[in-house]
Amino acid sequence: MVLMADLVTTAPIWTFGTFRLDMQQQALFDGQRRVRLGGRAFDILRALVEQSGELMTRDALEARVWPGVFVDDSTLRVHVAALRKVLGADDAERRYIVNVPGRGYVFAAPVQRIDGPGAALPAPRPAESRLPPTLVRMLGREDTLRDLAAQMAQRRFMTIVGPGGMGKTTLAVAVAEALSERHGQDARFVDLAPLSDPAHLATAIAGTLDVPLPSGEARDLVAALRGRSLLLVIDNCEHLVDAAATLAETLLAGLPGLRLLATSREPLRASGEWVHRLSPLALPLAGPLTMAEAMRHAAVQLFHERAAACMDGFAPGDAEAPLIAAICRRLEGIPLAIELAAPRVEFLGLAGLAEGLDDSLSSLAAGRRTALPRHRTLRGTLDWSHALLEPAEQALLRRLAVFRGSFTLAAAHDVAGGPQANRGDTMEGLASLAAKSLLSVDISGEVPRYRLLAMTRAYAAEKLAATAEEPEVAARHARLCLATLVGAERDWEVLERSAWLDRHAAWIDDVRAALDRCFAPNGALETGIALAAASAPLWFALSLGQEFRARAEEALARLPHTALRGSEVELTLCLSAGAAIFNTRGPTPEMATLSARALALAESLGSTLHQLRALWALARERYVQGDYHGALGFCERFAAVTDACGDIPETLVRDRMMGLGLHLVGRQAEARRYAARTLGHPAEAFRNTHKSFHEYDNRVAARSHLSRILWIQGEPDAAAAMAAEGVEQAQSLGYPPPLCYLLSFAACPIAFWNGDFSAAADYVSLLLDQSANLSFGYWEGWRRLHGQVLDFARADADTRPRIAMQLRSLPLGALQADLLGTFDPLLASPLALRRAAEHGDTWCGPEILRGEALALLQRGDGAAAAETLHRALELTRRQCALGWELRVATSLAEHDLPGERRRAALDRLEAVRARFKQGVATADLRHADALLAAP
Repeated sequence: MVLMADLVTTAPIWTFGTFRLDMQQQALFDGQRRVRLGGRAFDILRALVEQSGELMTRDALEARVWPGVFVDDSTLRVHVAALRKVLGADDAERRYIVNVPGRGYVFAAPVQRIDGPGAALPAPRPAESRLPPTLVRMLGREDTLRDLAAQMAQRRFMTIVGPGGMGKTTLAVAVAEALSERHGQDARFVDLAPLSDPAHLATAIAGTLDVPLPSGEARDLVAALRGRSLLLVIDNCEHLVDAAATLAETLLAGLPGLRLLATSREPLRASGEWVHRLSPLALPLAGPLTMAEAMRHAAVQLFHERAAACMDGFAPGDAEAPLIAAICRRLEGIPLAIELAAPRVEFLGLAGLAEGLDDSLSSLAAGRRTALPRHRTLRGTLDWSHALLEPAEQALLRRLAVFRGSFTLAAAHDVAGGPQANRGDTMEGLASLAAKSLLSVDISGEVPRYRLLAMTRAYAAEKLAATAEEPEVAARHARLCLATLVGAERDWEVLERSAWLDRHAAWIDDVRAALDRCFAPNGALETGIALAAASAPLWFALSLGQEFRARAEEALARLPHTALRGSEVELTLCLSAGAAIFNTRGPTPEMATLSARALALAESLGSTLHQLRALWALARERYVQGDYHGALGFCERFAAVTDACGDIPETLVRDRMMGLGLHLVGRQAEARRYAARTLGHPAEAFRNTHKSFHEYDNRVAARSHLSRILWIQGEPDAAAAMAAEGVEQAQSLGYPPPLCYLLSFAACPIAFWNGDFSAAADYVSLLLDQSANLSFGYWEGWRRLHGQVLDFARADADTRPRIAMQLRSLPLGALQADLLGTFDPLLASPLALRRAAEHGDTWCGPEILRGEALALLQRGDGAAAAETLHRALELTRRQCALGWELRVATSLAEHDLPGERRRAALDRLEAVRARFKQGVATADLRHADALLAAP
């Protein structure tokens, strides 16, 4: 269905070079690629192109683009610079916009104007558009499609409203296809039918758009989508209408590049909404008519097509035309009702079908049926269709209602087949239900997949709830989910994350539904607890840690009253819940308690793998709490268990953990050997650790640790390169937690230590984006901290003390306080200074002591300051911490020392400086060089 001829325009198109400026679409194309361009930049380009070759003064441009609004010169320059970048301003052969100093701008390239119908040059449909395939021909909606496509080209938000089964989805997809082809806009489709909880609405949309959103918050979805040009179709909004309205307003307000097309049984009543009420298909009037006359009406065309599809030789003549017309009128022209009824002609004939419809609808009140809720009509149709099924088909249909998404024959047999059924019976039942339009079938994959339409699923669920078999069917569904996810966890070993998600992500709605039923009264509680444990990798892979945490906490609360107390299920839940808590709330006491419980269970059950996971969690908790020696203790216990079992993948994690633990307590030379060895493990080992330690990626974490060690040992350039490599690796994963980890603990700190504030700004911006999408409380704290440090670094000397005071007054944890004190002596908080005095032999001890010494100097206590600096210097040498040693030696050389003592301090600084083989552009080396060069 291509509507290019129906969507022509008489608005001009301007062409220059490889570009096409389309006034109808308000868009710029480079070849067939749509170029992202802001509204103001587009207006500037249009003004310049329309007067190509002529000078446009700054005043004229500003009056055209910002009428009645005062703007300074820099605003126009910024937009022109953005335009030049888009058009290729650095290419000497393609200089489009020329600046006339002091006067204005000229569009210098040759321009051609195209007018008339031929101006509308369609862009190809974007490869990224993901709309459901059109498997059947849409009938009777051609005029509506044309009108809606034209309206949506001008409007941003429309809802197609009508009763269930009216064809809203089919029409919406067709409109989206036409707009995507016409405007080159990325079109996506979200079916809300599987959702029962409005809290998951934003998450469902984020999943369709490949955006992680564990918080489920609309504001975070806006942040994740900012800058994208999208056409979003949101289908089946009626059961979540309030939440859908609120989300629509939020998205449209925050995303100027978004068009929204919704379907619902009632208007959303949201700001900016245009409503199109979808009418039934055209029906013939009562009275004599021929078959040719009847076929002029869309309802009859649909009936004829669907009946012929399931019955060879269906060729009604003039004698049958009135009866067919009467059937279509009885069905009120509702497409779904017609599709359900037409296949029954094969078994009942036209007369029997008409009679059956009369009996089925007899319970409706007399009078005009259109005055009644339309779902009553569809319920009547479904009641009638259900009554025509064989008892085994009825049982199969109602049992299939437990599935929230699509399912295979094998899944249907396990859940809905019943204890007496064989696989052949289930296959025949599915085929029969599909033939009667009660199931949709997708044969595009390796195996056929079946799906109940939303209306049919709701109807079947009511039927299931009215039977005594509902608890058992729900339990079988939960056991199927459990078995599937146990198998999915094994796939971690052999599949990349994207391939794993392609195979298993669709199960999340079924897992949600199964857990809800299991935790309901009389539900299969133990199965639900086991499912919560087994589903952890799926929740983490989908970045749904916040939702999983709530599920895991509920399972743990109910577990003591079951036979699962003390089992591997409890062990797994403790570990996974602890990981979810860490990412959402940070290293809370609850996380430490769960990890300790997991370790005790793992030891009692003799599970080496779970012992390692528990020790890893405990080491991480101690590290973030600032107990570095405690963290090293757990790392050493991890190493002992690993060495005893000799498993190669866990040996990789051992090396990484030992590298981190030794680094934290200042044993940098030993730490470096372990950390460097981590990167030398074979790729297979990295893949295998993905299963057991899926919360973080070892390739990323290893580079985080090694880059910090390299910097402290006096290799700042290598450290920055290692951190950048880790960022690139983390970005390729498409999973934010590893990237947040590396940015928070390595990339941002190293950029600050090097004085590379440009790189720091890029990393802080990236951390802002990633942590905003995650909305994890723990990472939000880190993003705020680094953002304020960047403000401090960019501030002038008068402003810095005020920002430093704000930073020191933040409710910081021990690790954050330590790290903050290494960025500048002004930022050393009382907590960091106290910790350095009590535990100087830590990774940052020398630098915090230097900060204390400088504070003593400011207070006029030179003797105490010198003593503290010499203590810090001695500590740097014990730790092989050349990076800190340079700073301490520099501070000693700057100290107001008499004669020979000053000369000795400068000689010491010169000797330390000579040991550096890189980093000449870093702030510390520039400072030292300037001091040594001074007379």
